[in-house]
Amino acid sequence: MSSLTDIEKRYLEKLLGMGSGYVLDFSDATYGEFFARHKVDIHGSKYQTYGSSKGKKMRAFWEQEPDPKVGEVLSEMLDSYEADCDLNGREVDASVLDKARTSVSAL
Repeated sequence: MSSLTDIEKRYLEKLLGMGSGYVLDFSDATYGEFFARHKVDIHGSKYQTYGSSKGKKMRAFWEQEPDPKVGEVLSEMLDSYEADCDLNGREVDASVLDKARTSVSAL
């Protein structure tokens, strides 16, 4: 179980666009590939505690995995957020990103 606080999760959810069940611009296939690089079967039943959306699976992942694994995945996920902003001409939410990176680095 990760030690992310509710406040830290709120910042991460905002950056990753999880309010609607999505996570960034990942499709189901690319989400699975992303997690497979970290040796996690994110589409497995283990992470469907709250449902099958990508956002719900991410929340279950946070609750079930230890800090080092969650930190590793989220660090790359935040890099993906920055790349997504650059590639799509959107401004990075620097203050929220800084807070999220601080939380992730503590894991």
